[in-house]
Amino acid sequence: MNSFKKSLQVMLLSAPFVFSATSANAAECADPVAAVIKTLECIEQEKAFCAASGYANNFVKLHNGIDTETPQPNFFFWFGAFYFTNFDLAFDHIVQTDNNQVSMRYIETVTFNDGDVFYQHEHALVTVDSRCKISLWDQYGDNAEQQAVEEKADEINPF
Repeated sequence: MNSFKKSLQVMLLSAPFVFSATSANAAECADPVAAVIKTLECIEQEKAFCAASGYANNFVKLHNGIDTETPQPNFFFWFGAFYFTNFDLAFDHIVQTDNNQVSMRYIETVTFNDGDVFYQHEHALVTVDSRCKISLWDQYGDNAEQQAVEEKADEINPF
């Protein structure tokens, strides 16, 4: 019986460490690179439901450290975006840099339905939540390229 009490004490004393380790692991996305790539493939394939499912409800997009105030990328956001534009992403570097964080360099080609084409050379640090949903898109790139795409989107989009 004494042996049983010792075993029970050891189990009870170690329980917080097991729980703590399990909780920490539960807060991590198993494969952030795959999660981000899957969402970006949905965007390139113009699948609105699929694309929207890759974003967290608290999503924020930054460009050179400034909040772009991008609306929540839900189905309607992507459905509208795909009506006016086509996105193609050419990556030259994708790597997991930390828990739930991916670094990627890419050229984004944005083609509008009137035939105008824009190129954006960007580097993004993408953070996903524990459900592998994109919660932060922190991109760095040329302000003139970004502005040109935003101006064209405002011109072509009546909303």
